[in-house]
Amino acid sequence: MQCEITSSWNKYLEKFPPEKKDIYFTEEYVNLYKDSEHTPECIVASEGANILLMPYLRAEVGDLHDFETAYGYGGPIANTEHHDFIRKALDEIARFLCEKNYVCGFTRFHPLLKNAEYCKDAMDVLFDRHTVTIDTGISEDDIWSTMIKSKNRNMIRKAEKNGLVYKAEEDFASLPEFVELYNATMKRLDADSFYFFGDDYYRVYVKALAGRGFLGTVRLDGKLICGALFMYSEDFGHYHLEGSDHQYSSLGANNFLLWNTACEMHRRGVKQFHLGGGYNSDEENSLFKFKKAFSPILTDFYIGKQIFNKEAYDDIKADWVKKNPEKEEVYGNRLLCYRY
Repeated sequence: MQCEITSSWNKYLEKFPPEKKDIYFTEEYVNLYKDSEHTPECIVASEGANILLMPYLRAEVGDLHDFETAYGYGGPIANTEHHDFIRKALDEIARFLCEKNYVCGFTRFHPLLKNAEYCKDAMDVLFDRHTVTIDTGISEDDIWSTMIKSKNRNMIRKAEKNGLVYKAEEDFASLPEFVELYNATMKRLDADSFYFFGDDYYRVYVKALAGRGFLGTVRLDGKLICGALFMYSEDFGHYHLEGSDHQYSSLGANNFLLWNTACEMHRRGVKQFHLGGGYNSDEENSLFKFKKAFSPILTDFYIGKQIFNKEAYDDIKADWVKKNPEKEEVYGNRLLCYRY
């Protein structure tokens, strides 16, 4: 079995069928998160026609490395169901990363590809939360009648009566307005810095995902009151970043946005439109309940923790605790705690 780390891996993804890959695994997407501290890479294990790969962001820990998958979803994916190959490939990757001076790695698995399932013997795999998926492979009428809850349908009708106008912008013409709205929304929610992005991020997003993403906007009398970035591959569509003007929440703008986008995803041939989960694992939180009003289909989101060099990891964590005792209670159970 061959194993390599590369910065160019789309050529391998081309050998995957549509149902076994997604936009989150492309060079274009992972490179969105390249900065002074994170280097996009992909580890590839192959044997004959069988390929298993995992893109990630490498960071330095002194003269060692660690990694985490990019914002959203990732983890190892394979172009085959051959279980012996997958098991051997995961073992080989762990050995190879240890050899290349990696201390540990943090993985956010992909709920629709269900790639956490074949990693449970290779690392610590932990259930994090449920996410919501709309079946957009069925007709728009069926989405409306079988996916959307009745109260949600009423809110969508209300939005239409209120004169709200939806548009899927291929040219991202309203991006500056959206970024301002998104940032204001994150500040209102007191979101972590993790959820804020610089201007370069949006510029690269538009260029990198041309033809595979759009900006969904909802306007009232010409004013942008709600919007979100969406992206998709052949089979899977995703709700990425969203912002809304809270003073218009009673008009059903967010409901109107997601309903129209579900229809847009259907027209583009997307089979599953993934909305993600709530703010946390609490299924009573408002965001999760809002998303559940669009579909009864729940998917499982898992995270993975893997330590390749326990002695080095323990030393790094002990040093961090010594220097940051006040942070241990909040961040101590996170694999990459020493990043805080």
